[in-house]
Amino acid sequence: MKTPSMIPISRSTCDPCLRRFRNGLSPEETESVPEEYVHKDDRKRHVLRDLFTVSFPNYCRAHQVPEYKLRVMNSLISCKTGKLGYSLIRCDTCGRTEMRACSCGNRNCPSCGYLNEKKWTALRQSEVIPGIPYFHLVFTLPHDLGTIMYQNQKATLNLLFRSAADTVLTLAEDKLNLTPSLLMILHTFGSDLSLHYHVHMLVSGGGLTKDKTEFKKCLSNTFFLPLSAVCRVYKGKFMEGLKRLHDDGSLDYYNNAGKYRNSYVWKELLDTCYKADWNVEIKPLSPVREKTASAAEDESTDNAISYFARYTNRTAISDSRIEAWDDRSVRFRYKDYSGSSYSWKSMDLSADEFIRRFLMHILPAGFMRVRSAGLLAGCVKTKNLILIHELLNRPYKESPVRHMKAVELIRYFYGRDVTVCEKCHTKLEIFPRMSRISAVMFIRAS
Repeated sequence: MKTPSMIPISRSTCDPCLRRFRNGLSPEETESVPEEYVHKDDRKRHVLRDLFTVSFPNYCRAHQVPEYKLRVMNSLISCKTGKLGYSLIRCDTCGRTEMRACSCGNRNCPSCGYLNEKKWTALRQSEVIPGIPYFHLVFTLPHDLGTIMYQNQKATLNLLFRSAADTVLTLAEDKLNLTPSLLMILHTFGSDLSLHYHVHMLVSGGGLTKDKTEFKKCLSNTFFLPLSAVCRVYKGKFMEGLKRLHDDGSLDYYNNAGKYRNSYVWKELLDTCYKADWNVEIKPLSPVREKTASAAEDESTDNAISYFARYTNRTAISDSRIEAWDDRSVRFRYKDYSGSSYSWKSMDLSADEFIRRFLMHILPAGFMRVRSAGLLAGCVKTKNLILIHELLNRPYKESPVRHMKAVELIRYFYGRDVTVCEKCHTKLEIFPRMSRISAVMFIRAS
């Protein structure tokens, strides 16, 4: 049943208690700013931001929140409200003046990162080796490890990345006598915002030999490595690393995980994990009928890169998935995988439970959730790409967006020059990141 008090997202009206957050000004300052000076993007409804603005203070009164998560939530709540400052744009020719609230730029913000996402996608597409198949691998973990993983995220997630990469590199060298390129991204969430640690990996179906004198391609466009061997080696590497972390005293156990300080309970956990089936999926991204590159192959690889990019500069849930909310509950859409194929369903959660699930997926500051290995390892990536293209007798072209800044990226991707006035087509004068009071005084003086 639909709660009558919940705010449907399809409504164009804004909750009165949130109206003053539209520009980040006090009621008096808001009235003093002419409506035509407020940029149209600042009038858009940001659902998660408004939801957190209302509900997160109450959540903090009842729960302890780590400092790094508080900083992230403060950025999300302040994004495009004016609390982070304004950029003022003025055209001396036609007199046009606009206020644009600054965005937070946080990687967990659902309203920021689209431009960085497009740049990241373009950079990764330039690293795709032409004429070879690619494979999409997904490395998951038993749910019994979820509590320990969450309480020791840096150590255990680094181990997850290392185990997945070492598994593929070791088997590729032993069975195929080559070193492929690996691109990995960490997902910590399921569609319903539950905790589900897994790594997505894009692997090239070819690579350099050990002496780097030859580039070898996989014999098949649909088979990369034996799945059973991948699962077995992956399990062994991760469990060996986990036992080493435990023996070295690098893991913390508290609350629900406190029982693992007992050696017998710890041994039971290890036995359970060794007996469990560790799921690894291998999906070919090249057409079955052809061994050479084709438009369909390039498209499938680009789609995988676009899927990876979706979560490099965004959060576990977007504004578009929120159906309705109020200060007590939230309704959102999620994918239900219980059948043979997924279906979209709606889920109702209390506001506190929704925020708790959201906070679980905010990683520690500085933790890299996108990594590369093999031929794409950072220190040798460009050198290897140049060598591979020479061996394939193809020219290597670096992506043109690598050194572009925001204004140049907007011009490149959208064909729009934001430094030129839309009315009179003359150069705009831009005043970046002014305070609220300075912005109001500037408009009054103008």
